[in-house]
This record gives sequence, structure tokens and C-alpha cells, in this order.
Amino acid sequence: MGVVVALPGEGSATTYHLRPPGGGTQWSAPADGTTLRPVPVKATHSTLLAGRDAVYDPRARQGSVPVEFHFDDGSTLDSVLILTSAELERLHAQTSRLLDAHERALGGTS
Repeated sequence: MGVVVALPGEGSATTYHLRPPGGGTQWSAPADGTTLRPVPVKATHSTLLAGRDAVYDPRARQGSVPVEFHFDDGSTLDSVLILTSAELERLHAQTSRLLDAHERALGGTS
């Protein structure tokens, strides 16, 4: 994996010039770019999408929850989390446990 430091046609470059992300020995790749592949930006987390509600589709027997993916580069992408009936039940059990733990942390009862 490398960072492009010079493009073909820049100055006297006839190839792509790359260097490891943290620095180091430079190498070159053909000017046609056939050996280069972009590195996808890593998703760091997702959050519930504000202003949109979850929907259940009885025909498909699945629910969809609007979410927003957050990426390393600061960008975001709106999407949906699709859950089967079994996954909905599992998520319900997990979120119920989270809410119980939240109540206990606040000193309340559940």
C-alpha cells in the first residue's frame, strides 16, 4: 500500500511515484494505472439516522432501521440496517439489557 507522491506528467515523471503511508523507500507504478487500486476508507461506526423511523415490512418479514455510517476520513453515508424477525428479537433483547444497565447506572430500578 502506498501514497501517490507524483503523477505521470508532473515535472519529469513518466510513472506514478508512491511511498509507504508513514514514509520510506519510494517506488513507481506504470503510468496507465493498471496496477493501482484505491484503498477503501474504513468505516469507524454507525449511528441511528435522525428524523427517520424504523419500518417493518410484513410481506418480507423484516425491519429496516435508518443508519448513518461514519468513515475515517470524516465522510458519512446514509443507509439502512435490514433485520430479519429473528434478528429483531435478538436486537430487542440486547437493547433491553442496555436500557436495564443504563437504569442501574443512574440508580433507578428497572
